[in-house]
Amino acid sequence: MSSSRVGLRLAACLLNISEARRKYVVENIAKAALLDKNGKKHPQVSVLNIFSNQDYNRSVITIAASVDKLGLAEDLVRHVPGCSVFLFGEADLPEKRSLVQRRKQLGWFTRRDFSALQPDLGAAPARRCGLTACFRAL
Repeated sequence: MSSSRVGLRLAACLLNISEARRKYVVENIAKAALLDKNGKKHPQVSVLNIFSNQDYNRSVITIAASVDKLGLAEDLVRHVPGCSVFLFGEADLPEKRSLVQRRKQLGWFTRRDFSALQPDLGAAPARRCGLTACFRAL
């Protein structure tokens, strides 16, 4: 009996990148999200959108994956040096904090020293954050 995709639970990931002017950098990060450590495409991972703002030199990549592919965050940390990952929602076990709660707890918008932040995976963000990711199960 084959499993139904109707019951598939998804996780969303928003990758915030301090880069928009070098398109190849943004595209390489999106590709890293799609591929496993052996370079094969994850079958249940999709890049939904890439938004880049040239003036602010920022990009956001929106990714969807099945919940059981939350190891995607670990793949990004491994493939993209300096990547910081913060979990929220269903991915933030056992607390399941919302994105707003998580940002308030971290002092994300008022903090001056980002090196003091402790991400769930990866390196602490640098003052000029290179790549931060938020994962949330839907």
